[in-house]
Amino acid sequence: MTQSTQGISPITSVKTASGRRFDQIILDNGVVRAIVVPDLGGKIISLVRIASGREYLISLPSNEDFRKPSFGGTFVDHNNVGFDECIPTIGACDYPVGKFAGFQLPDHGDVWSLPWLHEIREYELLNTSDTLFQFLWSAHPLLATEPGTTILLPLDSGELLIDSSKGNRLGSKGESCTWPIAIQKNGQTDDLRLMKTRGEASDKLYTPRLSKGYCGLYHPNANESIVFKFDVESVPYVGLWVCHGGVGPDNPKEPYTIAMEPCNGRPDSLREAIRRGESSTLLPRELKQWAIHVELLEGRPHREI
Repeated sequence: MTQSTQGISPITSVKTASGRRFDQIILDNGVVRAIVVPDLGGKIISLVRIASGREYLISLPSNEDFRKPSFGGTFVDHNNVGFDECIPTIGACDYPVGKFAGFQLPDHGDVWSLPWLHEIREYELLNTSDTLFQFLWSAHPLLATEPGTTILLPLDSGELLIDSSKGNRLGSKGESCTWPIAIQKNGQTDDLRLMKTRGEASDKLYTPRLSKGYCGLYHPNANESIVFKFDVESVPYVGLWVCHGGVGPDNPKEPYTIAMEPCNGRPDSLREAIRRGESSTLLPRELKQWAIHVELLEGRPHREI
């Protein structure tokens, strides 16, 4: 999943280590170094551009160990850092239709809290049942950021779906706000592309279906970028959680972060996505495959990625 500016760089080093209570896998291709913890749902706990040493993910303080999550738990109560996978839902809900109607789906899905067996490959999802199954998948990287960090989307203008907005500052759940300049309920404008200083604003938003498969962040202070690339046929949306961390002491449930979330449906609740006709469908015995590629760059990427 790591790239250089010349294209995909193969992984040249795979090492194992132990630390912070869990076994780790260290992947290195000379451009990017990633550390994965299989027992924490395959969580990526570190993503570093080797040339600069910049860490692109938020993490726990160095003196804290990771905690083993419990299945069905609330995500923000367990290691609310790093890069996780959400499937078959993001928001806790019940499965609404068919043979699986009434099944309770936990917060952020059911794979982030389970230990993984592992091998290096693209995403694959197999329906082993004889019943159609609808689902959401979302990448969930909580990215390190600072004031002035710029969100990169293939949208010059448009509307974003509001899944949540603290204090309804941009509108209520299910409404839309304009991109890139939104009108807050107090009448003031907000350039949603730019991360602000620490404050109360926290919004989960979704793009419309995209025609180009990329999103990312540009850090002008460091002149570096992270870009996610994907095929819009299988990954047509991007979710954005922009959380400014609150104004009090650091709260691990409300970190200062931007989550850029390529995904195959919207919004967070699978029940709501099915109602809107914006979930993904897996036919009986069907295998789906998809991929995302992550590129860590010096400078800002070209407009046409």
